[in-house]
Amino acid sequence: MEKTFLNEKLLKYSLPNGLDVMIIPKKDCIKKFAIFGTHFGSMNYKFKTGQDTEITVVPDGVAHFLEHKLFEQEDGVNALDRLTKMGANPNAYTSFNHTAYLFECTENFNEVFKALIQFVQNPYLTKENVEKEKGIIGQEIQMYDDDPSWQLFFDLLGAMYKNHAITKDIAGTIETIAEITPEILYKCYNTFYDSSNMAICVVGDVNPDEVLEIIKSDVKDNQLDSKIERFYDDESKDINQKEVMKKMDISMPMFAVGFKDNFIDGILDSGLTQKSLELATRDIAVQIALGIMFGKSNDFFQKLYDSGLIIKPLGYSYTFEEDYAYSVIEGESYKYRKVIDEIKKRIEEVKTNQLDKTEFENMKKSMYGDYVRMFNNVSVVATSFINNYFRGIDTSDYAEAFKNITIEDVEKVIQEHFDFDKMAVSIIESK
Repeated sequence: MEKTFLNEKLLKYSLPNGLDVMIIPKKDCIKKFAIFGTHFGSMNYKFKTGQDTEITVVPDGVAHFLEHKLFEQEDGVNALDRLTKMGANPNAYTSFNHTAYLFECTENFNEVFKALIQFVQNPYLTKENVEKEKGIIGQEIQMYDDDPSWQLFFDLLGAMYKNHAITKDIAGTIETIAEITPEILYKCYNTFYDSSNMAICVVGDVNPDEVLEIIKSDVKDNQLDSKIERFYDDESKDINQKEVMKKMDISMPMFAVGFKDNFIDGILDSGLTQKSLELATRDIAVQIALGIMFGKSNDFFQKLYDSGLIIKPLGYSYTFEEDYAYSVIEGESYKYRKVIDEIKKRIEEVKTNQLDKTEFENMKKSMYGDYVRMFNNVSVVATSFINNYFRGIDTSDYAEAFKNITIEDVEKVIQEHFDFDKMAVSIIESK
């Protein structure tokens, strides 16, 4: 399928082996970028396939652990080193709902692309190298345990959600990774690294026919005879607790205000069967609302700044994936209680009064400009398409969503989403 938007061309293929491929050719672009992802993240710890008689439950941190191990090859050469020597800049990451392997290069694209596909599809897991990796990942876990921003974020998730898997650290804990064995890793690999559960996105000045031919010849056929069933613990629509606080070695207190959003429940069918345009519209509407209320260009920021309550703009974001959604407003302040009160007053003020049409149009144009400029960066484009793919959105649908979104859409999400009964707070004070 070919789709044209914003003077860009998107080529989409669904191959017989179940793999979905997205190619965005960009003539005369110096850099080329490829990303190979699987719908397997930290929250997918409980699952079953048609080949299983019972539900499999694995320790926290398996998806992230497997990401680390795939770079180790049987010939003793680390795949990162191999791709780097070929002139590429490779990397990988694990999120709550997917894992991805990627690289950027200016030359030798076809050769590097083949090497990427090869190492992702050929795990080499032994008792010895798995035990060795536990020490490496253990150090990474300890590093995040000492990271105030990471702790602030996960404390907020724990305040909003009681049973949901996103409350668990993506890397797991020292105790949970100690339970990981090669057998567990191979079980997860053979289940989730199946072509029917994966996707590829390539962006840059590439020959689409050559890219597709490499994929067809090098990506293995799917091995699963049925879809993967994913199981999640029941989660209340209410928040878990109003506030979480801890003390760490920081110079200025940090805070994060979160609003749990149950909108996603009405959009999901099963797995990744979602309504792309509706989700894109919701995403844009909430982000416009956040920008109008808390953006650095409005009077609210200036008021807090002039009062000495904050010294830099508040951060804000909206996040959703396959069965959860929330927004966050965060910042630093010695008088964080006062700032949180002012945030609540700002929301009440905007809820009570109609939105200013000029503010709405300005914020919409600003966000749309960011969306258009994104396509100048091949890595951002490819990562966006993969991230959105695994949460049921075609990134190109944002163009239509921006075109059709109305001020009424934004007013509606302000009334629905910013519900103080669904609000939780995370605070980190100075020791």
